[in-house]
Amino acid sequence: MTHDPIMALQSFGYTEREASFMYLVATHSGYFLRRQFDYFIDRNKGAIAHGFLEKARASGHIEVIDYGEARHVYHLFSKPIYRLLGNPESQNRRRKGDGLIRARLIALDYILENDGDHYLESDGDKADFFSDVRRIPIEFFCDAKGRLFPALAAFPISVTDRARPTVSPVRFLFADEAFLSAVKFHRFLSVAGSLLRALATFEVVYASNSAHNFAEAEAVFQNCFAVNVPARQSCLGADWRTDSRAQAVREVAPLHPRFTTMLFHFSYPRIRRNEVRSLATVRSSGLTNSTKVIEKKTDRSSTGSSPG
Repeated sequence: MTHDPIMALQSFGYTEREASFMYLVATHSGYFLRRQFDYFIDRNKGAIAHGFLEKARASGHIEVIDYGEARHVYHLFSKPIYRLLGNPESQNRRRKGDGLIRARLIALDYILENDGDHYLESDGDKADFFSDVRRIPIEFFCDAKGRLFPALAAFPISVTDRARPTVSPVRFLFADEAFLSAVKFHRFLSVAGSLLRALATFEVVYASNSAHNFAEAEAVFQNCFAVNVPARQSCLGADWRTDSRAQAVREVAPLHPRFTTMLFHFSYPRIRRNEVRSLATVRSSGLTNSTKVIEKKTDRSSTGSSPG
């Protein structure tokens, strides 16, 4: 993209702050809550948010999803907006089910809380980073048609040290929409496992407004990325310097996995099915002393927790 996306969005009549928020939503979630806009502009509920929402609705850029009890979710679905940002067929403009909407809202909260990372904003950005910057085989993250695996396309991926992208830890979000178990997280790790091992130094953040699955998810992560005991030393042949197998062993980077839980202390619209709700305290845990879980709790009650 050669043009400034924020200035382009301002051409629709949005202020710079409104345009910046629209860009964030279009890039990472497609859905948002009023309190998320309030938090982004550092204001409590009032005329600014009301004016922004009315402007976006009247322009046909957002639709309002009513969950009852004065709870609303706003969906940025306008194709001209996504076309302006260079991605007219973005999955973010597609209508999702309740569970995926909640996951997208959690993802947006995560980005609002972690705005210091450098995010890989599009599927193309992610694929280019893995292949061109980290030199990872494309089959580790794309299907036979060259499309990024959906599990990797669905949630934010970021580089924690933008100045050193070739060696920086890479952070992956998994948003728990209030699952009854960690089965879907296990599937995510199954799809992403080869890529994660190739990156060697990475962090998986398991975010939710319920701690119900944290322990199970940690156990799944441990099982996938447990630190192996080094193999017994073997004798080298006369041609060891050119032995491709020995070369491969020398080039394998040590694995440095990290698993982090993030518990959000505010509500989201109900998923219209039975869901487990547990807001127990997150506990400290980890793989080993060198890969300790970093626990983070988020409380944004001062900015309002109502999704409406």
